Amino acid sequence: MAVPRVNLRLVDSNREADLLSLSQREYVEQLYGRYRGDLHGYIARLLPSGAGDIESILQETYVRLLRQDSLDKLSDNARAYIYTTATNLVRDSVRRHVRQKGDWHEPLDETAHPVDEHSPQHGAQWQQSLERIRMALAALKPVTRDVFILSRFHEYSYPEIAERLSLSTRSIERHMSKALSHLRKTLDDLL
Repeated sequence: MAVPRVNLRLVDSNREADLLSLSQREYVEQLYGRYRGDLHGYIARLLPSGAGDIESILQETYVRLLRQDSLDKLSDNARAYIYTTATNLVRDSVRRHVRQKGDWHEPLDETAHPVDEHSPQHGAQWQQSLERIRMALAALKPVTRDVFILSRFHEYSYPEIAERLSLSTRSIERHMSKALSHLRKTLDDLL
């Protein structure tokens, strides 16, 4: 995306610009012209979203330069100083955005939404479901059960399972197909 070239002309506002000498203004204008395009892209990459903030952060970066009593610190490495200022402004913007999102959070009113997951009835249902899963797995042939457990619980790939059980990858695929089909039929009401 091409960044349009914009010339920076400093206008006196609230007489703050009177504090800067003409040579300082010219220096900041030169820096703006030199780094604006690259800095625009840098800021865009740092921001998670909200392209509208790019221009305001870019502008604020140079406003901060203008507010400096002296621009002597820029003589060593103006680019690094400008990029550090922009980075800090992006961080501030992200923090502000996160804080604003946090303000939208509404706490859960537990009296309006009672939670019964810790009730004895819920615990008994959970235990019954687990027992049904154990029984469904026990009904599988030992090799098919081993293939399923290695794949789904230990996250082995089919080639790893094949090597471990001395079977072909195609055999592993067949065993997984049988296991999934059996479990789907047996545990249909739980799924």
